Amino acid sequence: MHSERTAERAARAVYGTIIALAVVATLEGSSVPAGEVIAAVAGAVIAAQLAELYAQYLASVIRERRHGQGGELRRAAVDSALGTLAAFVTVVPFVLAAAGAMELDTAFDVAFWAGLGLLGAYTLLANRLAGLTGMRNAVACAAVLAIGLALIALKAVVH
Repeated sequence: MHSERTAERAARAVYGTIIALAVVATLEGSSVPAGEVIAAVAGAVIAAQLAELYAQYLASVIRERRHGQGGELRRAAVDSALGTLAAFVTVVPFVLAAAGAMELDTAFDVAFWAGLGLLGAYTLLANRLAGLTGMRNAVACAAVLAIGLALIALKAVVH
């Protein structure tokens, strides 16, 4: 049961982080202040997590022909909340920028690399738990990180 919870939380963290990186990529280069970036990223991640949570709930009701029990619903909500918090690693640089501790341009760069780091860490963990070691794990991780790098490349082309 522990690995199932870890898997759900990791999936939600990765999903939320990819959403956050997409929003950050869209906003970079605009004249949007740090506070608005925080609101946009947090809002998008929370909305996506709630949509995913509700969609999984509906799928479960249809699949199992019953409504979820209290414990099942609480576990799903906790998994979603923890995944959301992990995805908020991309918001931290903008909080620092809003506080004047970091330039906004630097915050965008740090957010991208922090998000990619989180994606890479979860990928390495998952591959390790699946028994992949060494080069196979590195190649699988590189494939996932390519998604994040593609967002950075898209941002460079658009801006």
